[in-house]
Amino acid sequence: MEQIINDALIPMMNEGMLSMERIHDLIYIKELIDRVSTRNYIESRTADELFRKYGVMPNIITWGDYFQTEMASSLLELADADFKRAVSTVKFDIISCLQIFSNKESDFFNWVDTSYYEITAEGREYFDEDEEEIIHLKILKDYFVDLGVVDNFTEAEIQWYGSFDEAVAM
Repeated sequence: MEQIINDALIPMMNEGMLSMERIHDLIYIKELIDRVSTRNYIESRTADELFRKYGVMPNIITWGDYFQTEMASSLLELADADFKRAVSTVKFDIISCLQIFSNKESDFFNWVDTSYYEITAEGREYFDEDEEEIIHLKILKDYFVDLGVVDNFTEAEIQWYGSFDEAVAM
């Protein structure tokens, strides 16, 4: 049986810390991330070793588990509408990372990494618009590589994503 809510969130649910709307958003983000990821957050071998060592499987195995629990806990103080926007931002970024990086050569990946490290090595707090774009590209590249994102998006998700292109064109 597939688990739609990570066990780590059950105490939060029992204490009434998560609204039904937020629970639905958390279920969606886990399902989306798990559907488009080809890699796990923790490899099966590592999870099995942890089970042998401690007698219990880790709560966070898939990237969907990771995003679901991280968003639930780190964004707990947000209003539900702001939380929904955060979920939409993650969805947009996951689709974007595939759109941007799926057919790129290693030179582009290397340029993103090198540019990011050059910008952040200075330790500044504020960045210009171009630097912010490179920092965001690094995040998207890491999503693409670490999650192994593939095109398993639904037609509705692609249409939703495309609506942003239409809005920009107007």
